[in-house]
Amino acid sequence: MQVIVFDLIGKMAHFRQYYTNSSSLSSFFPSRTTLAGMVAGMMGMHRDSYYPIFSEEKARFALSVKSPLRKKIYTVNYVWAENPKQLNLSKGQHTQVPLEIVLPSEYRDLIVYRVFLAHQDQEFFRRLSEIIMEHKIHFPPYLGLSEFPTSLRPIWCGTTQEKTVRGEWVLNSVVNISWLREQGCSITPYQGAMYVKELLPLAFDENRRLCSAPREFVGEIKQGEIHVKGQAQVHSISQGELEETIVFLEE
Repeated sequence: MQVIVFDLIGKMAHFRQYYTNSSSLSSFFPSRTTLAGMVAGMMGMHRDSYYPIFSEEKARFALSVKSPLRKKIYTVNYVWAENPKQLNLSKGQHTQVPLEIVLPSEYRDLIVYRVFLAHQDQEFFRRLSEIIMEHKIHFPPYLGLSEFPTSLRPIWCGTTQEKTVRGEWVLNSVVNISWLREQGCSITPYQGAMYVKELLPLAFDENRRLCSAPREFVGEIKQGEIHVKGQAQVHSISQGELEETIVFLEE
């Protein structure tokens, strides 16, 4: 399968959990819908126009966490306004809302997410690879909030190899828990690892409604590797220093 591989690099991130209300909680890594929105923006596509193009049937995403992560909650002051005329602070009040932010484990480091993207439309994939690999983006991406800009680092464009793994093996991408159950695989702990589970949406339809129920995903946020035991079909990339074993989010 042909894929584009690129890194998203930033200092802070906030991927709001869809089930939060007044407190803005964040997942440790972006959902598939967030990734599709980032790519659509880089291609210059209009808001809400790209959902059919990045449907689960046409596009496939995989995501890898390439830097140690942590979270911290800050309290943010917002303007208290009940109508547009009060946005000039004429009401003289503020409202404080907790905002959970994803940060690198070390202050001087950066957040790095690696994205793997495939598409069944060969012409669309060609345009997409040209935009990303040659850095011809239309709108700059950001990590959840416009205040958290991210830089794009193209890595590779080529064909993955599908292979069967057995015994104990290492997975480099975030994985769908239902896929692990279907394959009969289990996650094993190891020293220094921190596994997190996130409930995330996969895709919207043309009316901005979820196409399917949100699913649970597991990621490792300290070492970037998930140790798995069992037999499964995975996608592998082996190109010089680029060694990745991944599973797509849609699987």
